[in-house]
Amino acid sequence: MTPEPQSPRTLALALAVLRISLGLFLLLWSLEKFFIPQTTVGIWKGFYLIDIGPSVPYLIGALETVLALAITVGLWRRISYGLGFVLHFVSVAASWKQLIDPWGLVSGGRPNHLFLAGVPVLAGFFTLYLLRDGDLWTLDEARLKSARQAAGT
Repeated sequence: MTPEPQSPRTLALALAVLRISLGLFLLLWSLEKFFIPQTTVGIWKGFYLIDIGPSVPYLIGALETVLALAITVGLWRRISYGLGFVLHFVSVAASWKQLIDPWGLVSGGRPNHLFLAGVPVLAGFFTLYLLRDGDLWTLDEARLKSARQAAGT
């Protein structure tokens, strides 16, 4: 039996849920940079080997907040969804040691298998980017619809 194709409405709903959840996920991380900036300083030093200083987390947080909000509402989809994917890819790649040794058996470190949760989130960002044109309940689509109506088409 051949499965029935998804309706455009079902696809739009699924992509809206994915987009909003990924945008809010990223927003949580961006807000952390304002509330506990020292955590961001430690992460950059520990994972990226870069000492960013105490004021940089606020700049990173501001930029990441704009990106998170753009993703959440579906604005500039090609750019925002792509940047969300790249940003999260870098984050997942930086945690490669925790990904290959989630229980600390090889390194002798503390078990921290929660890093593995980043992998399906990365897949979600990738999926959202690939299917961005099917994400119809967005601010981009509303702007396009308004422009078409104004042009009389």
